[in-house]
Amino acid sequence: MSLWRKKSFLVLIVVLMAGCATTQPTYIPLPSEAPKAINSSNVVILSTQHEITAEVDKSQVATAMGGGLIPALIDVVIERSRSKSAEEVIRPVREALIDYDIGAELRNTSGKRLSAIPWLKVQKIEMLSAARADLVTNFLASGSEDVLVIINPSYTLTSDFSALKTNAVLEVYPRSSNLKKFEKPDGGQSDRPLPIYKNQASHMYSLPSNPTDMTAASQEWAKNNGAWVREGLKQGVQAISDILLNGLNNPHSLSGSSSK
Repeated sequence: MSLWRKKSFLVLIVVLMAGCATTQPTYIPLPSEAPKAINSSNVVILSTQHEITAEVDKSQVATAMGGGLIPALIDVVIERSRSKSAEEVIRPVREALIDYDIGAELRNTSGKRLSAIPWLKVQKIEMLSAARADLVTNFLASGSEDVLVIINPSYTLTSDFSALKTNAVLEVYPRSSNLKKFEKPDGGQSDRPLPIYKNQASHMYSLPSNPTDMTAASQEWAKNNGAWVREGLKQGVQAISDILLNGLNNPHSLSGSSSK
């Protein structure tokens, strides 16, 4: 087998394994009895995304041809090519956002309101700017508060560069023994800690102009020191903050994930 085929085969295996990975539900309501056992919490806002990215459309060759190894490899090659093109086109937008910190913006927008959530009893709000292995496990082990709140914001351009998506996931993890009983077992499918509450939020901001292609759209987002993309992020951060905080004010609701 040639070196190229070996590498492509390994890539395919990784892709297929990732596709089979178990995922958590997008929303997990807080058990009604849990707030009684919460006397303190610490909040960690992740600010580990340091540059804007763009979505890449999935290739559908394997789907159209009914599956198989060769069509799947073709999909991998096509998606790599699309990703490379997007990386080149998005460069001006990245340069316009060189000083942007979504974690800091989210903290400025939601910090005081987070501290005002009665049942959370927030003791401190921290920001993490560097990704760590086993992040949740390490924070659970290093803190003394009853629960750990992790907020993970992100932002991307759509694959055609016509819109900006701002997203966030908020999870509440039990640290005290009195709260461990509220964890919902996943049948041993994951070794990572399980949240007792989870919610997601998203916001879409469309480029006001009507660019003809990706390159033109990138230039529009980037001009005037990224005026449009910064406005989109401002609105997006405000929207996801509102959604997540509304969810925390009604954490037992059977539906919480929302978008604006």
